[in-house]
Amino acid sequence: MMRLKVFYIISFVMLSLFSCKKEEVVDLNKLVQVDSAQLTQGALVTVSRDTTTVTYGNVEAKFSQTSTCFPSREVFTFTASGVSLPAGGYYSWSFGDGSEANGSNVTHYYQAAGSFVVTLMVMANASNMLAKVSFGVKALGQQTKPEAIFSTKFDFPQNLNYVTFNSASSVNQGDIIQFKYNWGDGTEYISSVGLVRHEFPHKIFDTTYAVKLTILSNFGCTDDTTVQVTIPGRYNIRGKFRTETIDACTNERILFTAEAENVPTGAIYEWDFSDGTGTRTGNPIMYKYKFPNDYDVIMSVKLNGREIYRTNKLVNAKGENPKPTAKFEETLVWDYPTTQRWSFNSRSTIPTSTIDSYQWNFGNGNTNNEFYSFIETVYNKEATSRTYTVQLIVTGNGCADTARKTITIPPR
Repeated sequence: MMRLKVFYIISFVMLSLFSCKKEEVVDLNKLVQVDSAQLTQGALVTVSRDTTTVTYGNVEAKFSQTSTCFPSREVFTFTASGVSLPAGGYYSWSFGDGSEANGSNVTHYYQAAGSFVVTLMVMANASNMLAKVSFGVKALGQQTKPEAIFSTKFDFPQNLNYVTFNSASSVNQGDIIQFKYNWGDGTEYISSVGLVRHEFPHKIFDTTYAVKLTILSNFGCTDDTTVQVTIPGRYNIRGKFRTETIDACTNERILFTAEAENVPTGAIYEWDFSDGTGTRTGNPIMYKYKFPNDYDVIMSVKLNGREIYRTNKLVNAKGENPKPTAKFEETLVWDYPTTQRWSFNSRSTIPTSTIDSYQWNFGNGNTNNEFYSFIETVYNKEATSRTYTVQLIVTGNGCADTARKTITIPPR
């Protein structure tokens, strides 16, 4: 009975195949065609506009996604093609989040943002898989909705043209990467942080500006809002101030002179030298910095105790004792019958900065400007003894100093 049963089953299968072949000859092994190179290198991925195509032999999978930005909803569309499926054949998709679907054209959306591996299986039937192709997709999440909000504050009561803008914008997923302010005065500003300041034009009459904030999330979603900001009328003062440095390398003092126009009678000039010493009044005014630095000097024009104009400029100061002191030591390294080798070691110093260059002149026709603080040179002996003047020039802070010494080379 066992032999008869096995024979019966085999005969049934063969008859079934034979019966099928009468209707249509299908060689399953030839439905998916992959050359040897692609077997080694894997699937080919190409991107054109908003569609990504994954090709493995004659198996082709395409996908695209709609915007995640509210009110849109991010939906992936997957399309499979390239294989002449036999009767009962189909494409099966696994989306990497536990969801599956069948068909040559399917859609899917992911509940949360993340990276997922999508697998396309080409099925001859429910139990016979002809090919499998896997590829990655990145989901941005559902309905990214940034919300633009900002507030204004007049932090500088003496200069009401200078306004602080503080964004309280938010986004339900991802991050805000850009804050773009259109000031309504013909200028705009793009920042990566929400707290910015802007100085509006000085006008005689009150002026209202429609300030617009547009925010951008890392998923490409935007939102904007507009706030009306009224700037009080101000005096039409223009201009900055000039500086003049006196005795820069010995006893540096900087003379500040205002060059503002349309300053009303009775106004005073107030200076903040940005070194923590407070403000001073006068024009022109002389000031001496203690430390070397770039200082953001602010000049304010005040009338009846109220600031009516402000300007600033970066000023470089060398500070006290900016000049380097040149000094070096000489040492006889060896003495041969016809030559002597000497070494020179700089002991130069600079109190408030670093030395920028060492310029050596050995008096024998040899020089070196290659930033060597220690260097050697050879002197030739002559019929009589000879004295050479060795010179070192060091620079720093834009200042220079020179040291000289003499050495005597004995005769041969």
